[in-house]
Amino acid sequence: MANPTEGPLLPLLMFGLMLGMGLSLTWGDFRRIAQVPTSIIVGTLLQLVAMPMAGVVIAKVYSLPPLLTVGLVVCAACPGGLGSNVFVHFGRAHTALSISLTAIATLVTLLTLPLWIRVAQSTAGAQVDSVEVPLFATALELGGFTILPILVGMGLRSVRASAQKWERPITAFSGLGLFGVLLIDNLDRPNPPTELFLLSLVPCLWLLASAGVLGLGIPRLLGRSWADSVTIAVELCVKNALLGMVVVATAFQEIDATIPLFAYSTLMAPPAILMLAIYRFWPRQSA
Repeated sequence: MANPTEGPLLPLLMFGLMLGMGLSLTWGDFRRIAQVPTSIIVGTLLQLVAMPMAGVVIAKVYSLPPLLTVGLVVCAACPGGLGSNVFVHFGRAHTALSISLTAIATLVTLLTLPLWIRVAQSTAGAQVDSVEVPLFATALELGGFTILPILVGMGLRSVRASAQKWERPITAFSGLGLFGVLLIDNLDRPNPPTELFLLSLVPCLWLLASAGVLGLGIPRLLGRSWADSVTIAVELCVKNALLGMVVVATAFQEIDATIPLFAYSTLMAPPAILMLAIYRFWPRQSA
């Protein structure tokens, strides 16, 4: 059976999903974020500074081998991605904030990710000659699969307000299709070395716990709403692990450095879904 990720189906589903999100948004949503940028600033700093530092500390506590240390720190330093936007949107948290955080963190990560790899390298003693971040491919992915379809959706809504009614059918169809494609792709992937995978699991769980505590706790302490706080927490939990895998695969010859990213990607969805479920159904928070 052909792998569905290798044809046009996956890009079309991703485009459709973000188009549907765009139909739910207006320019006013982003203006309100810009007028009170606290959530953007806090979320970006947590993503680009606090999470990588947590990765360094966790790797040190568990005395991970050098390449696993680098992989864990790279995972911690990766931005959110399409997955975090999807979860936040279906969880009815703050979609515009999630998209803004993903876009800003992805652009800044192109500069900060090599620096964190060097920090991890100096901490663990891993040797790497050069670190290359796929600038063009990442920028193309961000523009083509996130920004462009959202702008198209918002444009359609601004021209024809009734287009908003298509948001749920489009996102539901695209989301279910994307889930099916990714499920088939995961079943086709080779298993990583079991010993190293198991060695990475507990540190990855601690990294996830750190994301949840930092993402929920710091924004709430600063007076941000529950919607903003849950959105930031999901952005910290659900990472663009594929970007990290590409970066470490080009910097190191061994597969070991990609294993923490693979392990983390298998764990990150349930905590995000749980936080959003509690947010949706717990009788509390208009604040």
